[in-house]
Amino acid sequence: MHKFQMVYTAYKVYETKRFIKFDLGRTKEASNMVPIKTSQRGLQNGWTRNTFILRKEYLEKVKALAYWERKTIKEVMDEALGSYLKGRKIKS
Repeated sequence: MHKFQMVYTAYKVYETKRFIKFDLGRTKEASNMVPIKTSQRGLQNGWTRNTFILRKEYLEKVKALAYWERKTIKEVMDEALGSYLKGRKIKS
């Protein structure tokens, strides 16, 4: 494993708009020295990853609905929560 790969897979990964010189003499361009949360790695902006506990019967129905509508479980849950929250006023 290269030293760069070990640094990249370390606990916290940082991005910066400047060029950073690593021990290997390589440079890397990134943005803003902001730590990347593991729950956000590989996701589009505005999305996050979380764990929920729900009834088995609901999960089975969501999976079946996703299968028959040729959608992902993520898409079905996004639609369901969007419909539930639509028009509701929520204090933040």
